Amino acid sequence: MPSLRPSPMLAGLPRRTALPAARRAACRAALAASVGLAGCATSSQPPAPPAVYAPPVSAQTPTPTPPAHTAATAAPDPQVLGLWKIEQARAAPIVHKLNARLNFDGKGRLTGSGGCNSIAGSYALAGNRLELGPLVTTRKHCGEVLMEQEDRVLTALERAVGARVPPHGLLELSDENGTVLLRATRVEATGQ
Repeated sequence: MPSLRPSPMLAGLPRRTALPAARRAACRAALAASVGLAGCATSSQPPAPPAVYAPPVSAQTPTPTPPAHTAATAAPDPQVLGLWKIEQARAAPIVHKLNARLNFDGKGRLTGSGGCNSIAGSYALAGNRLELGPLVTTRKHCGEVLMEQEDRVLTALERAVGARVPPHGLLELSDENGTVLLRATRVEATGQ
């Protein structure tokens, strides 16, 4: 086995001391991460788009950016704006209506709840044409019935491209075929 002797380049430098185990592990992790990132930088393919962030329950919901507006120039339907209590999502009634709400605030921000978790996102409304930006939600776990209800609400929102309030007064969100995905009743200022 060859003997180890210091390099002449290191002759004037102080001798290193042993690092604590926790610090050595942190240094190794940082080195591995930087090597991994350097390997990614040599790829000829463009980087993957960033994932949508879903904050933990205790985190404050970030302000989403509005979706890219389409070429439509129609004014938004003012009847759609405001607070709505969700009554039906994907052809099934909402079983726990207390917190199942949507609020189109008039400034391009959608907030609400599917019954368990908070929902936030951006929207653009041109006439009855609805374009939703990415939605973020909290990540609490509720009972199976509430989680299934919330899944129906989120799926309806993801597929919605139309929003209107017909003469019967219910908010209707629909897909590209005109199929109603979600119905909601307006919440009056008294806070039903």
